[in-house]
Formats: sequence, structure tokens, C-alpha cells
Amino acid sequence: MVTEAGLTSRRSPLDLRLLPAALCVWCAALVAVHAPWRVSLSAAAGLGLLALLILAWLLIPPRRSTAAGPGTVRELSRIIGLHLLLCIVAAAAVLGVAGQDLRSQELNGWTAAVQKQAPLQVTLRVLEDAEVLATPDRSGEPRLLVRATVTHAQTTPEERQVPVGAAVLVMHPLSEGEDPTDVLSAGHRYQGLVRTSELEQGERASAMLFPFGDHALSILPEDRRATVTDAFSALRQATADASATALGDAPALLPGIILGDRSGQDETLTEAMRVSGLTHMTVVSGTHCTLVMGALMGLMRLLRMPRWCTVVVTLLGLLLFVMLVQPAPSVIRAAVMGLIGALAVFAGRGRASSALLCLCVLILLLYDPWFSTEPAFQLSVAATAGIVLTGHRLKELFEQRMPALIAGPLALACSAQLLVTPVLLPLAAGVTTYSVPANILAGPLLPLVTVPGTLAAVLSTTLPGVSQVLLWAAGVPAAGIGLIGRGASSLPQALAPWPAGWLGVVLVLLYLAAALILCRLLIAAQWPGRAETGVLVSAAASVLALIVPLTALGEERLPGDWRFALCDVGQGDMLVIRTAAQAGIVVDTGEEPAAAEECLNHLEIEQVEVLMITHEHRDHYGGMPGVEQAADVRRLLYSASAGWQLDEAPEAESVQVSAERAHPGDSGIHEGAFPVTWTVWAAADYHRNPNDNSLAVLFEIHEYSAGADGPANDPLRLLSTGDLEQEATDLLLAREALPQHVDVLQVPHHGAANGGTEILEFTRPSVALIGVGEDNSYGHPAPEITGMLQRLESAVYRTDQHGTVVFSYAQGQLETTGIR
Repeated sequence: MVTEAGLTSRRSPLDLRLLPAALCVWCAALVAVHAPWRVSLSAAAGLGLLALLILAWLLIPPRRSTAAGPGTVRELSRIIGLHLLLCIVAAAAVLGVAGQDLRSQELNGWTAAVQKQAPLQVTLRVLEDAEVLATPDRSGEPRLLVRATVTHAQTTPEERQVPVGAAVLVMHPLSEGEDPTDVLSAGHRYQGLVRTSELEQGERASAMLFPFGDHALSILPEDRRATVTDAFSALRQATADASATALGDAPALLPGIILGDRSGQDETLTEAMRVSGLTHMTVVSGTHCTLVMGALMGLMRLLRMPRWCTVVVTLLGLLLFVMLVQPAPSVIRAAVMGLIGALAVFAGRGRASSALLCLCVLILLLYDPWFSTEPAFQLSVAATAGIVLTGHRLKELFEQRMPALIAGPLALACSAQLLVTPVLLPLAAGVTTYSVPANILAGPLLPLVTVPGTLAAVLSTTLPGVSQVLLWAAGVPAAGIGLIGRGASSLPQALAPWPAGWLGVVLVLLYLAAALILCRLLIAAQWPGRAETGVLVSAAASVLALIVPLTALGEERLPGDWRFALCDVGQGDMLVIRTAAQAGIVVDTGEEPAAAEECLNHLEIEQVEVLMITHEHRDHYGGMPGVEQAADVRRLLYSASAGWQLDEAPEAESVQVSAERAHPGDSGIHEGAFPVTWTVWAAADYHRNPNDNSLAVLFEIHEYSAGADGPANDPLRLLSTGDLEQEATDLLLAREALPQHVDVLQVPHHGAANGGTEILEFTRPSVALIGVGEDNSYGHPAPEITGMLQRLESAVYRTDQHGTVVFSYAQGQLETTGIR
């Protein structure tokens, strides 16, 4: 009963008996997916033997004792033993599942076939809609990326196809004007000749597959699963088509919020949703499943249906919703977590929900141990834990002051955000500064889109008129979510780095401690004492650090004497060599203008003495508008295949100077406090492969001696090579057309295998720079390249691992500083 003070009687404690087992299984899963299968199975066997010993001890009948003490101790030890047995058995099970999966892939020849990277015949089933990648291939053509399962493969020429059952990613070219669903359709089976590329250990997918040469994958006859999937795909397509008449950003957001289909969003909207912390609203998450199930529960209650009927209808509705949004592993995980969230918020089963959450973590990790490495799973567990701990209590408090229609969704948003924040900080590229207020504003709008939108999707093919009306109505709050996302992302410091080092760690721990105290107080319905108040008040500073980040204290300062920087522009290259306090030379720009502009702003570069473009691939010149936006470009120098003119590229329209084609021997001298000289060593135009026409430039970075007349001797030598491949590099080396003594080498072609190792052995750099996108689909950098650099004892800096890296050079010493 609620009193005037807003307190309720103390609730029953949470059931956390399965928590130790859930944590043990998670740790075991992390080990299993990264370790060789022999290690996992050996560990599983060892734990199994230990479990048998503990079970034998538990089965020994206790001695009779009249004293209460020994019996109590014995009983306590048996309880601890049972918990320990459960933890060991669960950990052994997940080790066995992962180890057996990896073992089967090795025994059927799949692992060896992937490692050979030789063409092989496969039969695969596509699991979900293909995604059109923002980055085209080398020829500028768009590409599709899709998750699939290889059902059969011919691992050796002498054998027939054998069962495999391995998860893979498929990269497939897309012709201009071609519908992605016509190339790779969810639920269908395909067969064809592919080449493989290994992925890192611990990835769910065992390989990346590419159609071999001109051999496109051919579709196989429909089976029952494909027929069922096509029926739901028709609903998805009809929903997307009917959303076109909605307001504002709703035509792009509705398919994402309802079905997880973000293909209609442009880059600016996608980035705005990311920076504002609202991306989770446009992917199918546990929150969406919770809202759908909550709506069904509410409908059953209004109709006064029996409890058993409510359970059946709710579970059936959840199953149909999963099929509608496609049963990929992430959706299955979201559905399970959504079930817990709905139970916690709308049914008020706090004690049962906490036990079910731990049970679901156990079941999901046993079902798929690779969930343990996925940030989405970690965030989902954290969000569900927040809902389980505080969701129903917050809903009760909010209902005292606002309508129940708003109280439930608002409680859902606040309780989920409570524990997500400390998990999100280490995963995000920076702090989404306004994510908390943005989620609180957008949270009440989400059910107004999800519930009627899901109903509209179900009716989209049978009652298209009704569906269009419902989608138009749902489009109003969807447009509101878009406005909130765009507005929050446009505010100052919308995406800012969290304070680094000990300060950032202390703030995270402080926030987490306060969140746990707040959870306890909400569960117990108590006012905080002095100590608890102190922690909560102190944690308010941590929350404010999320709203107004302490970037001045936490960000690594840009060294005043920095000389050059490798910019993180994703899957592309961008190098900046400093020539004056706020001026420099820029080599390539990456593909995204925003990333190029951001890097120059970080480096405080306002004037580009020379902008050098190595060749005509967009991941090297696409960011030119961003360079022009950030700085004044004085000279533009480029190399490319004969017939390709940089001036004719749309990206060069914003640059006010004319482009000059570079020639071997071109050079420049930049004097002053940061003296630099440069010389062009290669700038061909006759190779058929554009990569081999890349500009190769040697920069000599001199130390400046104030007491001398000019720069000091013995400069640092840095060689930039663009995307030169092995054939062209071998020709240049044979003609002695590349410098041999190099301190820093920008590794050719983002560390691709076709760049070759000869140039690495020839130059033997002390430092190697690799501009490469995180989790890129090309497999860059290749293991043979990184292996050779390791043997040469070169220090390797990769933008996918280190971000933007700034280098200082003084007194013959090279020092590094990561700025984001």
C-alpha cells in the first residue's frame, strides 16, 4: 500500500540463486569461443570429473548429530556444494558446446578449406535481409553483406559436398539498379563457387565468403522454410511501401522501429540517431519485444481472458513477431530478453524475473556461446537487469504523477538506461552526451510507433488501406523521434570522449555504485541514509559528466610539438604532416568528409599547404569536401590512371585550386618551426590496376635547432605508398625507384596481402602505419603482413585498434599520443 510519503512495504528479496552459475557460464563462454577446441573440450572433461567428485560427496549420507552446530554447518556446506556443482556443470556444458562446434568444423574439413583460401563449392542459407554497404568495392560498385549458414561444402575436389553448419558472412556484388532481395533473399538457399577469407577467433562467423570470379551464387528451389520466410518478407516490403506517405523522417524510421529494417535511412539520419543514443530504437531489441508483449497482455486483460489464454496468446504473438522481423540470432536473443522485461514491468514479477533473467543467460549461452562476445548481448542483459530491478517500482512511482499510458514506457526507458550506461561507455567511440534526456523524451513515443506499427505490418497485405492509416498515425511519433535524434545530435559536444585514465574509471565505478544503491532503495522502497545519500549525491556528478562531459580533464591533450598524424577515417587512408603551427600536408582524405573534417579540427589544422591524392579510389579522395570545410587548401597534387582527372570528380568541386598531376622527382620544401621536405618517387599512369598508379612520396621531417641557422641533420624519413600492390612494387624495387632507408612506412593498401612483404623487408621500418576500418570486410590487414612486421620488430599502429595517432619527434625520439 502506498503511503503519503510515497513509500511501500518492503518487497520480497530478488531471487539471485542462479547468478553465480550465469556468471560462470559467461566466463566459460568467453574462454571457449577464443580457445582451440581441444582446450575447450579438455577443460569441459576436467570440470566434468570435478562435478562427479562433488556429486559423490553430496550423496554421502550425513552423520547423525544431536547438536545444532554441526548439522547447520553440514547443511550450509551442502547448499554451497549444490551451487558449486551447478556452476561447474553449466561451465563444462558451454565449453563442450563451443568446443564440439569448432571440432566438427575441423573434422569435416571446413576449417582447413577456409585457411587455404582456395575456391570451393558451397550450399548456404541466407538468414536475414542483405545490407547494402556504404563503402563500394574497388571499382566503385556497391556490395551486399549478409549473414548466412553454410549447410554443405565441397572441401576437397575429390569429395562430394559434406554437411558443415558453419556461420559465415557473404560479400556479394550488386549491379546498379538491382534489388538486393533479388540477389540474396532471406530464407532461401544458394549454391556456387566462392573464395574464403578468415575472420578473427571469437567471431560468430567462421569466414567471409566472396563469389569466385564471375561465378555468381545461384538460387536453389524453394523449400518449406523459404516459403514461410517469403510470406513474412512480403509483409515487411508492404510495410516499407506503405510508410512512404508518413511525415518527416518517418518513412525511413518506421521500417527500422517496427521491423529493424534501416535500409531506407540515409547517412545523416543514421549518424544523428547514433550520436543521440537512439540507434537502439531502430533495431529490434528486447524493448520492442517487451512492448509488443505488453500490448498483448493489456489486451487480454481488457477482454478478461483466462490467465492460461493470456500466456498462450502472448507467446504466440512473440513467435510471430520474431518471424516478422526475421529470426536471426540477435532477434532470438532480443525476444528472450523482451519476455523477461515484459514480465518485470507489466506483470510486476520482480522476484521471478530476476531468476528468469539468470536462467535465460544460461540458456542463451548454452544455445550459442558466441553471444558472450557480442556488445548487443551485453547491453541487452544490462538493460533487462535494470528493468527487472527497478522497472515495476518506477512504474508505480510514475503512475502517482502521470497517466498510466505514459508511466509504463517512461519507466521502461529510465530503468533500462540505468545499468546500460556503465556498460556502454567502454564500447562506444565516445560519450553520447545527450542520450539520457533524448531517451527520456523519445521513450514514451516508442510504444506509440511499435504497437500500432506492428499491427499495421500484420495487416499490410490483407488490409492495405487500414495498414496505411495506422502507419501514417504511427509516423507522427516516429517523426518526433527523428526530430529528437537530429536535435540532440546537433547540440554542442553531442559526441564527446569520456575522461580517460583513472578519472574515467573512477566516474564509471561511482556511477555503477550509485546505480546499484538506487536499485536497492527502489526495491526496498526506503529513503536513503547518510552514507547512501553521500554516494547518490556524489554519483550525480558522474551523471552530470555524462550530460556535460569533462573533456577538458579527460581528453588526451594534443602535443604542442607533434609532427605527423595517422587519422582514423574508417576503411581508408589519411595522413597529416605538420609544416607550421596550424598548417600541414595532407595525404589522402578517406571516404567520409565528416571524418576528414573531424581529424583536421582535432589537429587544429587551418591551412593545407599541399593536398596529395594517391589514386582514384574513393576511400582515398572521397573526404575532400571535409578537408576544404576544415582548412584552406593551397595546392592539390594527385596521381591516377591515364584518362582519370581529379578535377572532374564531384568531391573536388569544393576545392578552389586546380589539380596538378604528380611526376617522379616533384619535390617541396617547407621551412620554419616544423621543417619538412618531400619528394615524389612514383606516380605512374599506365598500369591497368589503379592501385599500381598510386603516388609514393618520401617525407623528410627535420628537427629544428633554435641555435642553428636551420633544420638539424638526420631527418626522420616517412614513406607514403598509397595502395601499391606487389607487382608494381617489385618493378619499382627492381629499378631502385623506392627509397631504402625508411623510419616510418605507411603500409601499402591498408595492409592487404597483395601489397606483398618485399617492400617491408626492403625498407625495414621502425614504425608501420596502417589505415584500416574496424571489422572491415576485406580482411585487412592480412596475417602475412602483420606477421612480417612482427618479425622485423616494427611498431605497428592501426587506426582500427588505436584510432587517430599523433607522433612527436624531438631529440631523435619518436613518441606517440592517441587523441581518440
